[in-house]
Amino acid sequence: MIQSLEKNYLRMQIKDDPHTLYNLLRIVTLEEEGVVMAGYARDRTFENSVMFQLRTEGDVDPKDALISAARKVADMATQFKEAFEDTYL
Repeated sequence: MIQSLEKNYLRMQIKDDPHTLYNLLRIVTLEEEGVVMAGYARDRTFENSVMFQLRTEGDVDPKDALISAARKVADMATQFKEAFEDTYL
C-alpha cells in the first residue's frame, strides 16, 4: 500500500513478505539513474510488514525507478533459476 507519493519520494508498506527480498530490491533500486536514497525497515508493530521508501532527484519519477528495479530483480531471478536448472537438473 502506498502511504506517501510525491514528485521525488515514495513510501509504501508491504505486508507478509520477507525482508531479504527488499534488501536486494534496495540495492538494485540504488543503481537506477536519479535515485539518491532507497531503504526499508521492518514495521515495529504487530503486523508482519516492511516499509520501503526511495527518493529521486530531478524529473525521475520514483514509481518508474521502482518498477524498473523490480523488473531487473525479476530478470535476475529468472537467470538464476535457469542457471540452477541447467546445472543441477
